[in-house]
Amino acid sequence: MYVLLSKQLPLRIKRVWRKTIFVTTSILLVGIVSCGFILNWLDFWNNYWLIASVSGVSLIMIHTIISLILIPYRYTFNRYEITNEDLAFQKGYFFRSTTFVPINRIQHIETEQGPFLRKENLIELRIHTAATTHHIAGLDIEEAQELRNQIIALVKVAKEDV
Repeated sequence: MYVLLSKQLPLRIKRVWRKTIFVTTSILLVGIVSCGFILNWLDFWNNYWLIASVSGVSLIMIHTIISLILIPYRYTFNRYEITNEDLAFQKGYFFRSTTFVPINRIQHIETEQGPFLRKENLIELRIHTAATTHHIAGLDIEEAQELRNQIIALVKVAKEDV
């Protein structure tokens, strides 16, 4: 049995993920249609480009549908947890992973808020270590500030102990 971490993201993150998928899909489809018009305008349009365009649109639509179907699973398995020794992140529904970041390895914390997160009053927390960056996709603003302050306090204690 796979043990899930205790903290789960707010439900509103599902709307952010859906909007992001729709915008990404729209941009890709507009790009393919634009390429088709440009190729036609330059008299390079032929059946090979038609097959490539239809294949590209089909792959994008399949990816979009699968991504939308998997949002509930993504929500279930995107979790985090903080203890006095480490910060744990969990993600993945087919290939699940849990990453433990020791508190004394955290270098700095960033907050980011794009337009979809801002609309839902959510904020993304980015935790930097020397090797990589971990992120928690969307937390309530108050929860993110509280978590950030808690991490900073734990880092200060961990650095004083060294």
